[in-house]
Amino acid sequence: MLNETAFRKALQHGTFSFTPRPSPLPGDLRMAWGISLLVIACRYSRGKRLSFQKLQFLAHSIRIPEGRDEVRGLLAGTYSAADVSFRVEPSLNRAVAYAHALKLVTIEKGTTISLTQEGSEIADAIIEDPETLQVEKHFLREVTPRITENLMKRVWRLEDLL
Repeated sequence: MLNETAFRKALQHGTFSFTPRPSPLPGDLRMAWGISLLVIACRYSRGKRLSFQKLQFLAHSIRIPEGRDEVRGLLAGTYSAADVSFRVEPSLNRAVAYAHALKLVTIEKGTTISLTQEGSEIADAIIEDPETLQVEKHFLREVTPRITENLMKRVWRLEDLL
């Protein structure tokens, strides 16, 4: 027979109540958001293509108002590249892999992502829907065409610190 401890007795005879809570969805399972962000960002980029660095930077920045404000400040000259925070979003790499498998994007030399015709059509459908990803679409339309690869090199390499 199992050892009857005071703790075990309290558990067996105690009153418990449970409040249901939503369970968080791990980042690598948020494929709809990641793929949507990817195709919209590509659609607003020059030539419907962007680098992994630019995509990662945008994905991190878009999540919270402060991140969006930092990017706007960087583009306005209020902030230097060293003042802007960013991180790599691991879920985005998986979203790129899925988008590539779905033939929404092509990957060139492992560094540049381009929209296919089908990816462009999906991006246009998301952009035209007034209720889908409103904040994200507004932000990407505003900043994506203005973020250059030279700016991304400065941000990622922290050249402003030197």
